Amino acid sequence: MIAIGPLNIRLDLLVFMVSLLVLYIGFKKIGLTEKERDAVLGTWFAGFLAWKGSAIVIGLISTGSLSLALYATGGNWSVAIAALVIGLFVFRLDKRLYGYWTLSGLVLWLGVTLTVPRYASLPLIASPQPLHLYTAGLIVLLIILTWRWMRTPSLGLLVWTAVGASAIWLASTYVTTTLNLSWLVPFTALIALAVYLARPSRRVVQYGLGALVLLAVVNASLPDETKTLDSNTTEATGLNIGQVPPNFELRRTDGSTFRLEDLRGQRVVINFWASWCPPCRAEMPDMATFARSTDEVTIVAVNTTTSERDVMDAQTFVAPYEDAFEVVYDEDGTVANGYRIQAMPTTYVLDESGVITAKQFGAIDKAWLDARTK
Repeated sequence: MIAIGPLNIRLDLLVFMVSLLVLYIGFKKIGLTEKERDAVLGTWFAGFLAWKGSAIVIGLISTGSLSLALYATGGNWSVAIAALVIGLFVFRLDKRLYGYWTLSGLVLWLGVTLTVPRYASLPLIASPQPLHLYTAGLIVLLIILTWRWMRTPSLGLLVWTAVGASAIWLASTYVTTTLNLSWLVPFTALIALAVYLARPSRRVVQYGLGALVLLAVVNASLPDETKTLDSNTTEATGLNIGQVPPNFELRRTDGSTFRLEDLRGQRVVINFWASWCPPCRAEMPDMATFARSTDEVTIVAVNTTTSERDVMDAQTFVAPYEDAFEVVYDEDGTVANGYRIQAMPTTYVLDESGVITAKQFGAIDKAWLDARTK
């Protein structure tokens, strides 16, 4: 999220819209007509509308409030609906435009990837690495390859590009330990289809097998467990991914004292919220559902009390969730200032060593928590 006056705007969605505009201008420069540009980029805009529209409907059903539903994400259901709408639009697209559509999808993916920082430990490298930058580099390579055949698309080339995109996505999920082995089944089927439609040269096959052998050797050489920092680590304190955030002590609703350092050895989600903040209110049900579904992650819901008109408003609102969260009150704003909270909600995810592994400016949902706390 970025704060513009009283408004919170998701930066990834802003980049998505700007990328659509850049693509529209770029396709005009290379000779596409207005109708063709509308057809190609309209698929993505229709998908966005389907995603947001379904998210509002789902949010309205779950919260019963239209003002809160406007900030809902819709979770996996909205993503599936958006994918279905995009698929229907692509099915009706002129086949000559498939190459342009594929390139536009890769450019949009590149923009969103660069907008959302992700860090992970890579093979043979101990310190957390900027996974989003490595992923972006691979996407750029795929964009260059796609540009070469964009004007003369074929089904085989489209499928091979899909194989490349899937491989990049699977690799990123592997290094973040969120890979589901069942995903390898459709990926293998996709490779088989690509080979059947456009048989690669012997040299390509040799390079591919060589890469697989190299990855297998590297994977076999890795230790069974990734090294983590000790609880008494001297890692630099900070708010970037890979750093340890400041410790704090705050009061719970019942007056008892909560200490963040007492949770060392557990995975922790720190969420800054206020009762007047619509996105905060919209994300609370999903956060509660996640918290009640696992004993392996502790959510610390930090109320920015200095921003509340009446502390009772916050206590009344959060009361139904106190069985799921550690609810604490930043009564003098010291913690919010220390964590540089500029827009709400803001969320940090810490591993067992207290190191930040993910952060989000804006509303989160159960799918986001599931993906970033594994």
